[in-house]
Amino acid sequence: MNIRRLIKLGLAAAVLASWSVASNAAEPARGPVYRAPPVPFYNWTGFYAGAHVGVGWADGGSSGFLGGGQVGYNYQFSPNWVLGVEADIAGTTIKDSASAAVVGPGVILSANATASLDWVSTFAPRIGYAWDRWLVYGKVGGAWAHASASVTASVNGLPFASASAEQTVGGWVLGVGTEYALRDNWTVKVEYNMMDFSGDNNPFADNKFHVFKAGINYRFGGPGGPF
Repeated sequence: MNIRRLIKLGLAAAVLASWSVASNAAEPARGPVYRAPPVPFYNWTGFYAGAHVGVGWADGGSSGFLGGGQVGYNYQFSPNWVLGVEADIAGTTIKDSASAAVVGPGVILSANATASLDWVSTFAPRIGYAWDRWLVYGKVGGAWAHASASVTASVNGLPFASASAEQTVGGWVLGVGTEYALRDNWTVKVEYNMMDFSGDNNPFADNKFHVFKAGINYRFGGPGGPF
């Protein structure tokens, strides 16, 4: 056996071993790979209550302000779809008045009439589609309105007769809106409603009533949906 050749092979093996040790020592130790936690999305499930203000107008032109409150419940049954139900009631400033006079020999007969829409209320299921903190929804359900009217008559400026009446009528409501979740449990929304009170017992000259309103809600939370 060639001793010189064995020495060369041994030196080569020693160089390779030392190079491997040096490479391992130079490479820093690696810890576990960091993975960012999944970003949670807003959960709309739960009871809520809030308040709203807005404007209302009838097809015939009568208009005014309104304000009231609402309560409801949402159930988010997937990452995007939300089912709910909501009830609301609002008082209004909407009022109409009319007057007439008849002039005869030495007699002036006059009459004044006023009518006001005192409050409107709705109760409706709703369905919405959520993009995290944004919710777009529609609703359809029942609507109610209460009106009151009074008439006074006078002769030569002296009152001699008066009458008053009030009535609550029912109909249906169709609405669309959008809601945005703020920090914690607060949300804000804007909504449009069209109420139809067509029917034989309707005391209003205008059957349709429109509402545009903005509101704020506080969500109390509740059981989460299966997602």
